[in-house]
Amino acid sequence: MPLAAGERIGPFQIVAPIGRGGMGDVYRARDTRLNRDVALKMLPEGASSDEDTLKRFVRETHAVAALNHPNIVAIHDTGMHKEMPYAVTELLQGETLADRLRTGPLAPPRATEIACQVAEGLAAAHAMGVIHRDVKPENIFLTNDGRAKILDFGIARIENPALRTGKISQSSSSSSSVFIMGTAGYISPEQVRGKHADPRSDIFALGAVYFEMLTGRRAFLRENAVETLGAVLRDDPRKLPEVQKIPEALRGFVFRCLEKDPADRYQTARDLLMDLRAWQAGAAEEAGKRIKFRSVPPWRQRKTRMVLRGIAGVLLLLLGFWAGSCWQKEWHAVAGAQSTATSR
Repeated sequence: MPLAAGERIGPFQIVAPIGRGGMGDVYRARDTRLNRDVALKMLPEGASSDEDTLKRFVRETHAVAALNHPNIVAIHDTGMHKEMPYAVTELLQGETLADRLRTGPLAPPRATEIACQVAEGLAAAHAMGVIHRDVKPENIFLTNDGRAKILDFGIARIENPALRTGKISQSSSSSSSVFIMGTAGYISPEQVRGKHADPRSDIFALGAVYFEMLTGRRAFLRENAVETLGAVLRDDPRKLPEVQKIPEALRGFVFRCLEKDPADRYQTARDLLMDLRAWQAGAAEEAGKRIKFRSVPPWRQRKTRMVLRGIAGVLLLLLGFWAGSCWQKEWHAVAGAQSTATSR
């Protein structure tokens, strides 16, 4: 049963429901000890019978509490109410990025600033061994003072043993449930294929969000979830007409994030952040050279090197044939001269 206004959860008094997150119901509540409003998140009714859901909720709470970053929603407190865990977070004032995008694309400077802040939050999470796995506009909150905050680590992959609070059953984390571990259109190709997510998977999702902020269109959205997942694996968003809305100087960064092969993407959120901050700073000559180099995916650099090596190989082969031909002519000439001298 949903919590009612006025109900007490420990020192917190429920004010009103706010909405639903990936792992529970969220309420506005009053912290009676510190006289401040907070957000209280509790698992929905019936979740108490699902041991894995309970463990995931606790793991999310511990992971987010350990991150402590200005671009990640902060946790103030945790507890139990009627044998159900709850988490108390800062109460954010503003709107989600999804709500903002309903009015159209963002100006490139604003979109880039949001991408930078999300990259900063992801870099902090990745450094602690936490992979979000569900970066999307609904999970990015824009506060009234201009800050971007990452929400909902409910399906995060936690690789740091110190943050794990319980083993999740194999059936809940197998490849058969991979499509649940994220949102179609933002999850990376390797997640669609059932492989484990790593920091580069979050970078792909951020690239899809960045594309959407700049163009007002989702990079891979199709008529249904199955076709959308297929587009993630197959389609190249560079071919969409909305690409013209992206400043040419930013396209390399967006599409580097959206490379199908994780090896061809930015390898860390910090790398992406450095390039975008350099662009914001005016891209001085040296920074511009670095950006130009780093915005070219490794496979294209490898392809160029392979072509050059191929050309060099062909030239060497032709040179060998020419040298061999010259040597053969000289040998025949010497042999002919010797034969003539002998016959005399």
